[in-house]
Amino acid sequence: MATVKKRKLEGRASGSSTPPAVVEKALEKAVEDGPWQTKSETRFTRVLPSRNSKRRSVDEVDAKQAQGNDIDGDDGGSGSEPSGRRAVKQHSSFKPTKTKLQRKAGGRLVLATSEAERLLVLGSYGVRVRAGEATIAGAILSPSDDVQWVHAPHCHAVPVLRTAEDTVLELQPHPAARGLRQLARLNPAFGRLWNETLPQDTDSGRAGKYPASFQIIYTSEDAPKRAVMQELVAPGAWNKKLSGLAAARRKATPVIFLCGPKSSGKSTFGRLLANRFITDRGGARNRPWSSVMVLDLDPGQPEYSPPGVVSLSRISTPNLSPSFCHPTLTPTQGQIRAHAIASVTPALDPSHFIECALDLFAHYQRGPDAKSPLIINTPGWVQGTGLDILSELITALRPTEVLYMSQDGPSETVSTLQSAAAATNPPIPFTPLPSQPTDTAPPRTSLHLRTMQTMSYFHLSQTLAQTATAAATQTWDPAPLTALPPYRVRYTTGFRGILCYDHQPAASLLAEAINGTILALVKVESTRAFRDLLLPPNSSPPAFQPLTTETSPTTQSKTKTKTKTNNKTSNKQPEPPIPLIPNPQGRTLDPRHSRLLGLVLVRGVDAARHELQLLTPLSRDTVSALDGDELVLVAGRFDTPSWAYAEDLCRRRGGGAGEEGVEDGEEGEAEVPWVEMLHGSQKRAVGSKVWRVRRDLGRS
Repeated sequence: MATVKKRKLEGRASGSSTPPAVVEKALEKAVEDGPWQTKSETRFTRVLPSRNSKRRSVDEVDAKQAQGNDIDGDDGGSGSEPSGRRAVKQHSSFKPTKTKLQRKAGGRLVLATSEAERLLVLGSYGVRVRAGEATIAGAILSPSDDVQWVHAPHCHAVPVLRTAEDTVLELQPHPAARGLRQLARLNPAFGRLWNETLPQDTDSGRAGKYPASFQIIYTSEDAPKRAVMQELVAPGAWNKKLSGLAAARRKATPVIFLCGPKSSGKSTFGRLLANRFITDRGGARNRPWSSVMVLDLDPGQPEYSPPGVVSLSRISTPNLSPSFCHPTLTPTQGQIRAHAIASVTPALDPSHFIECALDLFAHYQRGPDAKSPLIINTPGWVQGTGLDILSELITALRPTEVLYMSQDGPSETVSTLQSAAAATNPPIPFTPLPSQPTDTAPPRTSLHLRTMQTMSYFHLSQTLAQTATAAATQTWDPAPLTALPPYRVRYTTGFRGILCYDHQPAASLLAEAINGTILALVKVESTRAFRDLLLPPNSSPPAFQPLTTETSPTTQSKTKTKTKTNNKTSNKQPEPPIPLIPNPQGRTLDPRHSRLLGLVLVRGVDAARHELQLLTPLSRDTVSALDGDELVLVAGRFDTPSWAYAEDLCRRRGGGAGEEGVEDGEEGEAEVPWVEMLHGSQKRAVGSKVWRVRRDLGRS
């Protein structure tokens, strides 16, 4: 990629005062006739490297980055329109012509660039470099790489695709785009994120036989209406640090500890760094890392797991999509081990959170990937108990460098973390970096993003291919969860018991407490995982009884009749209760002897059959191999899946209208779900809210 310099249009090269409109027409004609012959830029600040210079690769750009230049910091240009007209922002410098852009079969596009160009592509697509080099979200792509799949909705910063000189690349429609977009029919939070307003004939494909899953955004006028296009911008200090870490990666295995306030860019920087490690060749003798390990310790906004979970994953391909587009990884796709925090914050049990982090780090050290770089992402809780957690993790994990993603404090937090890093032997370097710049408020809140990620997790297709290319093979089932057949799990043989991490309900109220909630399915590897908990009697396999279709009404009628007959003949045997593991002290499973298999949604409790009806995206092979004596269902403070209760209603009303919510329809009260939305203290008596249990009062 060529080094970029911005120049203002000053007329002709000789300095004459030619009107800007004349110059713009000349430039447009030059673009239509062939490659640009001028070094001047339009008032939209085009990216125009010198044609007389030699072809510069990405490595030369890295040298400029190391000096503090910000190649990702350009805003794509902005123009000041005449009074009364909306200002138009230039997002892409690439100008399509018959020779530069060719449409191929299947909706593919082939782009040829003689100059270094930038393209902002909205939607879902695959990119493959045929010649030259290109970069996107920190990943350096070359002709030897396979197709890299991208999901780029405008609810997140859209990554910019940059090409070097004399580059030929191919854009392909994403095979999983349709299923992901159809989730908007079930929840308006997924609506208006892509290129839904694409015209019938555009540069990204022809409508009809090949529906376009992506669109090149040349100017702000090409963007969907009411959409705020924010480009993925990396400050100059980020680029300098990325180049430094990539250049020194062979001296020692890097273990990078990312911390900082909320929304400071920890996840974004970690994604850029992982992509750089995987794809940066750094010279003929220096091959890129084959994989990068990611220790995700942020249960509120995790990258490779649903909310409420911390995980250790192996990443072997660039991550070019937001987290709700890859809500989990199977063991064959890269997940090494995971634990359920059962909450979106470590505040539920800080000690258990630290135990889980130490266990995941120990598996990294003992595993075959101990020589691969490790990126540790932490929560944005940097004060009070959260600061104590970060300090303890720095002391215990001993990373090679601590990066604090803010230069605005708080001063107490910075000084405490610096002291923790300096107290180790040898001292750990501590580097503050600027936060990720944001021009506007994000269109989706943290709660919306958690809802989207959880919903995306439960709608993953159970028949997805078990391969390492997770981003390309993960597909979604757009049917409402109420239309999916559940797994039937018997009380006595399906699992060892239910363990509550937070509130301890009475055994008689357990069915009502867990019905319609999310539970964690945990596999116990040793009885030592229970610590000193009192266990129900042992159960026996099989654990789950999968169903391919729902039980027919005739079968249900026969079953009910048989049950009534049995009750008449014998009323001596009491119904077995749901096994509850008593936990009055609020203890947790030992993460050294247990691990998370996945999350389940309790669709219903069948008291007549003594069964739980569970929904989970776990594959049928995984479920069929489970042993009920090794399974525990963990209840905690997962977000209430209210989105699941209204999916069918949203689908019948024509969901996906947008973030504003579902429009009021003409259906009667019988068509409305039983859920009632309350805001604040509406219809609640004083003191009726759930009391928050503080378990960190003894921490200094």
